[in-house]
Amino acid sequence: MQQTDLLNRKSLSILYTDYVSVGTWWNFQDVISPFNRLYLVTDGYAAVHIRGQRMELSAGDLFLIPKFTFHSYTCEQRMTHYYICFTDEIVGGRSLFQSSALQLKQRATDLDYLLMQRFFQLNPDRKLPSVDPKVYDNQKNLFKCKEDFPENNPVKELESNGILLQLFSRFITAESLSGVERTHSCEKMDTVIQYIHQHLGERIFVTDLATLACLTPDHFSKVFKRVMGLPPCEYILEKRIQRAQTLLLTSDLSISVIADKVGIPDLSQFSRLFTRLLHCSPREYRKRLLL
Repeated sequence: MQQTDLLNRKSLSILYTDYVSVGTWWNFQDVISPFNRLYLVTDGYAAVHIRGQRMELSAGDLFLIPKFTFHSYTCEQRMTHYYICFTDEIVGGRSLFQSSALQLKQRATDLDYLLMQRFFQLNPDRKLPSVDPKVYDNQKNLFKCKEDFPENNPVKELESNGILLQLFSRFITAESLSGVERTHSCEKMDTVIQYIHQHLGERIFVTDLATLACLTPDHFSKVFKRVMGLPPCEYILEKRIQRAQTLLLTSDLSISVIADKVGIPDLSQFSRLFTRLLHCSPREYRKRLLL
């Protein structure tokens, strides 16, 4: 699929939105959500641990947490922000982007503020059902929430989608679009990705992933690499190490316990793989970033 065709077929679906102030209780670890989160911070401070690094959030920051991205967040005092939770797909059922190549943080412009304010006006009473992501992320009816909200008229819905696309475009890079395509054989890839992220602490077999995608193992591996940019085993390893990075920064767990939690229980193998990808040992990584 050409990028111009892809851009003409993109679709974002709104789930939740609100304007809230959070305090020290906004402190959640090891979060994996099946939808994207977009924030605009208007006051205060907080931090998100994601992709192995700590990102500070302050007034004027636009921030994106892509779906299925392992993260933790904390607020030491107070933060006020808009949020939008949404799903993405190309018309026909494929993901809009490669999330690993998206920008995560941008400084908001005056137009971004106006767009977010207008979006909130168009979509009142659509707040998340709970403050705890581990509660609402596991709700079976998570993606049926639209039935519980007042029905928008088509004009407001069209305007809302346009605003969301404009805000989301601030995070897109050419690389995030380069490998995306829509084919019938990869329509179940989101199910596969969700399974991987939910089972990183266990052994994951390509044969099981292929079954989820209703493909033969060989064909699945080819499709997965074409869609995600990496073979399944390399993708799984990358996600295991990224989760280890977050745990090294956000917990006091020993390195051996972290290795086990990310599905590489052999400590020497874990250290070797971690060093190969990040060019420093887990111990050095923790010491360097927590100084």
